[in-house]
Amino acid sequence: MDTNRLFVPRDAELRRLAERIHDERPDLRAAFPVADGTAFWQWLGTHGRLEYHEVAQRLLPVPPEGLRATGCGGDTVATHLYTGAEDCKMLLELAGLFGDGPVASIRSVLDFGCGCGRALRWFAQALPDAALHGVDVRKASIDWCAACLPGHYVCTGIRPPLPFPDASFDLVYALSVFSHLNLDQQHAWMRELVRVTKPDGLVLASTHGAFAAAMCARSREHQQLLQIDAADARAIVRALATEPFVHRVLPAAIRASADGVADDYGQAFFGDAFARGAFAAFADYLGGVPCALNLFQDMHAWRPRRGSARP
Repeated sequence: MDTNRLFVPRDAELRRLAERIHDERPDLRAAFPVADGTAFWQWLGTHGRLEYHEVAQRLLPVPPEGLRATGCGGDTVATHLYTGAEDCKMLLELAGLFGDGPVASIRSVLDFGCGCGRALRWFAQALPDAALHGVDVRKASIDWCAACLPGHYVCTGIRPPLPFPDASFDLVYALSVFSHLNLDQQHAWMRELVRVTKPDGLVLASTHGAFAAAMCARSREHQQLLQIDAADARAIVRALATEPFVHRVLPAAIRASADGVADDYGQAFFGDAFARGAFAAFADYLGGVPCALNLFQDMHAWRPRRGSARP
């Protein structure tokens, strides 16, 4: 896959419109010398669509503010779109790093905890031939995705199973999901994600590690984001030196406002040792990249354990 032309759509009319806008704007030509490159199309799909109504008309719709604020990410339209593109690029880079085959060979993708499709909307441009699937516990988000985005969307419960056969997907990813699950849910859901992943496929998941906890210890913004105070954040950093997994249940008021989550929904923290060993009976740990998600959460990669029975 040519990552320099990652988000270039097949829509010929949209490409002609993009070329005209690029030609008319010296600032865009200076910032994006290549009109059909990834960087220019990311701009056009975020800030460009806000400046040009005719561009927005030819792109996928944006979820309303209420859905964006409920477990999907992106307080504004621009940040929702831009971070979705960044996460899509990061996931495809990791798929290329840890996968056995070329990224262009990915034909089936599952977003576990898709929210209102913040990342999947960009996969529709990056992998136009892939079958896209999204699952989430929030019915309103799933209903919006099913009505407005390409792909197949299913509302799930807080426990397995998923409604897919064994070995269904080349790429399964979970952004900011395993960062909230308790220990039993970690095992149950990773086992289920491995079940629906092809033998040579990948599972990618973001998690909170020691760095995320340390950021909370010094940053009020991150304390508000994770609903953990500085003292508890420092305690988590120290605990991770001797404990492989730490889970803090969120306050009742926060849990009540989070639609469809478990009673002990909280913040989970673990590092490479847990990621390598906790799922070893059914998943081979391929490696991790610290702070790969938004310079905050770590990313980890697994594949179904070779030579073992399906979980």
